[in-house]
Amino acid sequence: MSSNAWPTTDPKRKRIMIITADENILDQIEKSNNVSLLKQIVIPSEDNNSEKPDKQSKAKSSCEKNKTKDGSLTCVVCGSPASGYNFSAIVCESCKAFFRRNARKDPAAFRCMYKDDCQITFQTRRNCPACRLSKCFNSGMQRDRLLTVEQKAAKRRQIEENRNLALNSNSKINEQEFQLSSSTFSDDLLMLTETDILLTDFTDLLSSQPQQTLLSPEDLQRVETISCFYQNRIELAARNGLPWDPSMHAQTFLDVLNSHSVSVMRLLSFFKQIPEFNQLNVDDKVTLIKYNLLTVLGINSALSYNIETQQLIESDSDLPSNVQYFRVLHGYNISMQTTKIFGAFLNIAKRDRKIIELTVIILILTKGFSVISDHDEPLLNDIMSAHRVQNDYTELLWKYMETTHGYKQAVDLFSELIRHVISWQVVYEQMRNNILRTLSPEDIGELVPIMKSTLRIS
Repeated sequence: MSSNAWPTTDPKRKRIMIITADENILDQIEKSNNVSLLKQIVIPSEDNNSEKPDKQSKAKSSCEKNKTKDGSLTCVVCGSPASGYNFSAIVCESCKAFFRRNARKDPAAFRCMYKDDCQITFQTRRNCPACRLSKCFNSGMQRDRLLTVEQKAAKRRQIEENRNLALNSNSKINEQEFQLSSSTFSDDLLMLTETDILLTDFTDLLSSQPQQTLLSPEDLQRVETISCFYQNRIELAARNGLPWDPSMHAQTFLDVLNSHSVSVMRLLSFFKQIPEFNQLNVDDKVTLIKYNLLTVLGINSALSYNIETQQLIESDSDLPSNVQYFRVLHGYNISMQTTKIFGAFLNIAKRDRKIIELTVIILILTKGFSVISDHDEPLLNDIMSAHRVQNDYTELLWKYMETTHGYKQAVDLFSELIRHVISWQVVYEQMRNNILRTLSPEDIGELVPIMKSTLRIS
């Protein structure tokens, strides 16, 4: 093909992605590190939208840059840059493909030519399959995460059923909306609370959209990477230094407040791994964290609560959170409200942890999150950027829930999530006020700085 037919300066050309499990191709690309090897494969644009960036591609590109930059996503098997969380471990595409091909084979089929202690690195990983597979298992990769042929077929059937259910539900909803438009509102509609109206408007808006929103492979990889980021938060926070020793018992009320700084720092370590969050205006990030983190912190606790032991504990090395002051400080009514709402978040987390992981990202990006008006909250310098990122993650959450749980259950989960988040906001604002009334000036002076910021104490 001549250069005239495919001019390299054509502004309308687009790059394409090559998806392969061939290790030879992957090794060639990784070893050469030659971007031009891929840039030679281009296709011309057939429309005038070539300048419009693809939202998902941009998010993936940003995520890849972040992985390389912070160095936290390194393949636990060979040490090369990892692509994400696969088969319960952080691995590269090459080791992922290797494990998929060989994990179910008879171990006797692999024999080490040396002493079963070969060093597996990027350069040597293809030399000894026996030691490489052994290191895969020792690094936490799980054989039972591999789908059998029957399971893959069942998953494809489930996706197809979800798609058909979505299309059928959309058709029924359109018919109901037509009937509703020809009738008058009943007097009962005027009795709806503000929250009910919000949920009704949201559900109608959601239901009126075309329901072709199933997860793409890129979306699924993003969700898995976010879960990986969430698991990394404890190690990253410890590496950066904690203001409180989580293995130390909190004896006083002030100790209890300061002990919460550990969860705060871990949650911040999670957000710092999100590429789109890092790209926001610096002052805007401070504002969003200061005014949203306290409420988000409570919802995040649903991922660390052990229902059997009834203890809140994030890491095996932590002592359980001290909750003996809770009912004394906040009273019976608030304690019962909190228990009820928190129980709802626990049920969602028990059903699917990834829903809560995505939700806390969405909520931290919300301007004016508190339902209690706070006139001191500053305006964002670039509110549209925060809004775009929030919409992107809201769409990702919806597609994940619809793909995983089906359209009808996704609507129910979304509505339940919004309802309980609004209730949680109100209760947590009351709890914050109770804490502020209890603290003396001396207590405030002994609070660690991050807790002063979380409680919005100037």
